[in-house]
Amino acid sequence: MSDPVKMALFLAQSVVDQPAAVRATVRGPTIMLRVAAGEEGRVIGRQGRVISAIRTLVRAADPHEKLGVDLDAPRRER
Repeated sequence: MSDPVKMALFLAQSVVDQPAAVRATVRGPTIMLRVAAGEEGRVIGRQGRVISAIRTLVRAADPHEKLGVDLDAPRRER
């Protein structure tokens, strides 16, 4: 799997309970991941370890392209 966007999508789908709700879009040099409400913590992981690992693997998939990976979390109303 050499496409970094597909890789980020696959990895994010692997850690959430609702993989069908995961979306990956590209905004400039960043891959934005959107997950179902309440599942942001699964993608972030303890102390950010999961999202950090996803970023590392995506960068390794295409070292010539400087892509970042961020979580596009919807705003919660209080």
